[in-house]
Amino acid sequence: MINSFFLGSIIPLLMMIVLLKKESRVIMAFFAWGLTAFIISYYTNSFICNTTCITIQELAVSWAPIIEEFFKALPLIYFAFTKKNHSSLFYFAMASGIGFAIQENYLYLNSTNSYSLIYIVVRSVTTCLMHGMTTATIGYGISAIDKSVKGYYLPFLFGLFTFAVIFHTLYNLYINSGVKILGLVMAPLLYLVGYLFLNESDANNT
Repeated sequence: MINSFFLGSIIPLLMMIVLLKKESRVIMAFFAWGLTAFIISYYTNSFICNTTCITIQELAVSWAPIIEEFFKALPLIYFAFTKKNHSSLFYFAMASGIGFAIQENYLYLNSTNSYSLIYIVVRSVTTCLMHGMTTATIGYGISAIDKSVKGYYLPFLFGLFTFAVIFHTLYNLYINSGVKILGLVMAPLLYLVGYLFLNESDANNT
């Protein structure tokens, strides 16, 4: 079922991307990559579960955040190692995370048969934002850093990735614990911080 949904989404999306121009094409290409990243992560996580004694709950706070954050952010490597900084990289990266989250939403809704509107809305403003904002944070960091200063750029990139993985891991840990409320507020708060920070940056540039 998940493969059918992926193909039914990615094929018409790619056809639209061919017709788009400039930044519109790039942002939709990142969104399409997010759908693809979920499929790759899904089968990688499944392989780990099937070949080891690790449970789904253990995977969610160990390997899964590393695997998922890596594949969501993979296209950012191109921008990380080119000299030109792209001011829209935050939005490109978030598109990848949101594409990933939409595909993941379909899997969870289909596997749990939970079609409650409240459940869908809550998941959309928590898990979806978490996936979008962790990747967007990496994208923003890459666009903001001065690549000409040698010595700390690679550690900085590693730090961005580490932040995304830790945030993702804590979200998974809290959302399945007795302090679930902490997990529920993490992603909306990060989204709010990002929104305010971007507005402040835009105001300073005008």
